[in-house]
Amino acid sequence: MAKEALDKFGSILMHKVRDAAISDWKMIIRGKMRDQRSQEIHQTLKNFGITEQNTIEALVPEIVDTALHHFLWMLEDEEDIELAINCSGERIESIKRESDGLCGELYSDNGWIARFSKEYNEK
Repeated sequence: MAKEALDKFGSILMHKVRDAAISDWKMIIRGKMRDQRSQEIHQTLKNFGITEQNTIEALVPEIVDTALHHFLWMLEDEEDIELAINCSGERIESIKRESDGLCGELYSDNGWIARFSKEYNEK
């Protein structure tokens, strides 16, 4: 049950946070978002060459992953925060107790990013 609960949490985190954030920023960089702030950012980026724009776009997943890493480390480290999940009709009261280290669940060929993210690119 622990693996299934961790995978459920990881899958949701990858789809609804990681993939959504990366997709939003790709759209901003490419000028596809229409809100004022996104357009301002896009206009600024147009001043850069294509190499610089591509570099910035390539950095977006790295930045998102760093934020996720620190978020998961915070969940792990803060004794006053517990995150429960319902999985297969059972409630797991503390997702962090089911893992050897939540932020480590992100990485490796079997990590959440590789298995669940549509924005996964092998390096």
